Amino acid sequence: MNAHASTHIDAALAAYAEHGYVVLPSFLTETETAELRAVTDRIEASAIGVEQDNQIFDFEAGHTPDAPKIQRIKKPNRVDPYYRALAAHPRLIDIVARIIGPNIRLNHSKINMKTARVGAALEWHQDWAFAPHSNMSTCVVSVMIDACHAQNGPVLVVPGSHRGRLLEHHQDGVFVGAVVDDGGELPDYTTAAPLLGPAGSVAIHHPMAVHGSAANRSGAPRRILFLEYAATDAWPLFYHVDWEEYDSRIVAGPPTSLVRAEANAIKLPFPNRSSGSIYKTQSALGSRFFET
Repeated sequence: MNAHASTHIDAALAAYAEHGYVVLPSFLTETETAELRAVTDRIEASAIGVEQDNQIFDFEAGHTPDAPKIQRIKKPNRVDPYYRALAAHPRLIDIVARIIGPNIRLNHSKINMKTARVGAALEWHQDWAFAPHSNMSTCVVSVMIDACHAQNGPVLVVPGSHRGRLLEHHQDGVFVGAVVDDGGELPDYTTAAPLLGPAGSVAIHHPMAVHGSAANRSGAPRRILFLEYAATDAWPLFYHVDWEEYDSRIVAGPPTSLVRAEANAIKLPFPNRSSGSIYKTQSALGSRFFET
């Protein structure tokens, strides 16, 4: 890494530490971005004829087999090897290692799709509420498959919210996957910053950063590949582990049985009346911030 690139990364990491997020515009090369879009287009086209949610797709309300309205591509690292390879991108892993350490596991992946004039909003939430681990050496990378602009439902992050408390995501004792008013201090949502950039840009946010997104009201799609990373000694507290599959997601460093425990606020995402995505979990929410 040359001195200029090192200085740029140092500045990006300083911004991440201060705000809880950072955007790296045009992080992927034009060739990498074109391949990412082509692979995603091909998988998206395979939804034609699919009637309902399956192992690969979740659909928006109003979906029909002839005119698919895809809400999510689930676990894309299992759907096409390109996504798994991208998750181990050397330049990306170099940055993630500066945040969570050199030994890294791909904890989860997904592609959230916001179809033009259809894509639904996601209410304010913290990823730590969904994915608590034995330590907080985790982060979320967002790879912009399409350009993210102010009108097509970009991710919005409340700056500095990663330094706050774990907010309540349960309503009437049930996990609803969104911040609810528990009488404590809530973030100032008016300060939320949109994560914008051309296709191929990358954003990284902290697991405690409060974020959400409005509906896509533009004529352009908004597709984002989310790569959720954890240190290999961060044990997931919210799902059963198939050890062979678990180790297969290591993208840097050796396998380990070591678990590192830290004193962090943890509230498990249970009971959960939905077995589906965050969109379905949030459907139980009583009141909403974003107009739907």
